[in-house]
Amino acid sequence: MSFRPLSGRRLLQVVGGLAVALLLVGCRGSTAPAANGPPLPATRSANPGLFTDVAAAAGVRFTHVSGATPEHLFAEITGSGCAFLDYDRDGWMDVILLSAGRLAQGAGSARNGLFRNVGGRFVDQTGGSGLEYTGYSQGAAVGDYDNDGFPDLYVTAFGGNHLFHNERGSGRFKDVTVTAGVGDLDRGRRYALSAAWGDFDRDGDLDLCVAHYAVWSPETDLPCLNTLHKRGYCNPEKYLGDHSRLYRNEGGGVFKDVSAQTGVGSVTGRGMGVAWLDYDGDGWQDLFITCDLTPNMLFHNTGRGGFKEVAVEANVAFGEMGTPLSGMGVAVGDYDNDGREDLHLTNFSHQPNSLFRNQGGGLFENASVFSGLAEPSNPLLGWGCEFLDYDLDGWKDLVVANGHIQEEIARLVPGLTHLQPKSLYRNSGDGTFSSVTGDLGDLAQPTLARGLAIGDFDNDGRPDVLVNNQAGGAQLFRNNGGSGAHSISFEFQGRRSNRDGLHTRITLQAGKMRQTRVARINSSFCSSNDPRVQFGLGENRAVDVAEIQWPSGLKARVKGLPADRLWRWIEGESSPRAVPAGSSEHERQSGGR
Repeated sequence: MSFRPLSGRRLLQVVGGLAVALLLVGCRGSTAPAANGPPLPATRSANPGLFTDVAAAAGVRFTHVSGATPEHLFAEITGSGCAFLDYDRDGWMDVILLSAGRLAQGAGSARNGLFRNVGGRFVDQTGGSGLEYTGYSQGAAVGDYDNDGFPDLYVTAFGGNHLFHNERGSGRFKDVTVTAGVGDLDRGRRYALSAAWGDFDRDGDLDLCVAHYAVWSPETDLPCLNTLHKRGYCNPEKYLGDHSRLYRNEGGGVFKDVSAQTGVGSVTGRGMGVAWLDYDGDGWQDLFITCDLTPNMLFHNTGRGGFKEVAVEANVAFGEMGTPLSGMGVAVGDYDNDGREDLHLTNFSHQPNSLFRNQGGGLFENASVFSGLAEPSNPLLGWGCEFLDYDLDGWKDLVVANGHIQEEIARLVPGLTHLQPKSLYRNSGDGTFSSVTGDLGDLAQPTLARGLAIGDFDNDGRPDVLVNNQAGGAQLFRNNGGSGAHSISFEFQGRRSNRDGLHTRITLQAGKMRQTRVARINSSFCSSNDPRVQFGLGENRAVDVAEIQWPSGLKARVKGLPADRLWRWIEGESSPRAVPAGSSEHERQSGGR
């Protein structure tokens, strides 16, 4: 597939965006009921559309505290992430929402949120969980680092990150940062954003990558004025980029900083989003990091304990004009169903979002314009993003969280707004996407969105969306789409591989459609997704063939799996087991590894 060249109009839009960037000194630069209890309200508006915000009705009542000050301290702009996780292993996705607070107050200035899912409704379990206060919180990375069968949590926060060990689903999380050695406290206060768990050395234990943004502190914050001669947030180019960090899991709850010896720490940039993927299909997990006005980074895993940075060679370092863009979030998925995972990146307003199609052979093609994503994303400032098949037709669609950083942007730049709606792009199945507008439902409500996560909170087989809004209430969007279509979901338990089964590759043939998914939790922006892997099947009521490959190299193949249910696949077993929705008995029986 080739992409279309820039039209004259498109070229003017891009160049115009660069001119605006230079102008703004203070801105940037170049309906199934729940199993327990009564069903949730069908809608809270006259026209529910494709997605309905059920946060309040479902019990997810949370307001993010940004700590914004008249000084416009630089770190106030990035906001906080969110996560789906089944911390008590009862079969229902729980929710974590992070808050920031005031930078001057430090730890304890804003309360995070932990909400337990009880059959599709939520109960606030924050108090006494150990997660209440984590400083100026930014990112949430979920992963079972000790392979005990219960998901743990890593929180990035300005001034020091935290690793929380899940105390076997009790609702208590123990801060083990010091003993684990992952506090990120060297060189003073680090500005960490997204983090991601992945097994880069294939030893069965999850390692951890942390993306650092800029070398900045409140004491070194610079006063920047916009064109209205008012204090605004500085262009990030005012601050140096930082290097990312890679912690290798040594076992026994201890990690070792291997950033220097692996090469991950050899490149600096303003890292924002991070994800693990095997982009070249060699069986080793590579590392992709989006960067803000510095080239994106792609670290190729050599398979010998090190990485080589190859973003330029792979054609994912720059935007369509050959210059660095303001990379925020990253989504990974095979949108064209060719068996290779592609990349979607969110960017600043007047910088269209980037879609990199994986052509194979270690090379990507910039398909932003050809796909139809460039023009509708141009006036928006994107953050979290994910692939999802919202209508269950077998093609991965895209959802994006948007929101500007400048309160007065509408006065500064005609056509731009501070509050912005989310974006939903439907995959047409021919390499292009169409922007969904008329029936967005509550996704159309303008907010200052930051973190975004995907998960099936009500276990109805349709992907739902969780959003953490800057200085606003959290939103939980129930998916009303996909009516009449079928789906199938899988959860994995590794034995030789990591317990979460991360990086497990599963390919399905259903009718004429062949789809591939890879198990992944951490991506988007500062957020973590439902670990279960879900496929839309359209009219197909069964899967003809399912093929699985574990990170260890073990493979299995099974025929004739019925749709519309969850299947649990244990490494080493020839076929998966059907799991009743909301069941936890299978977890109690199997225990850990």
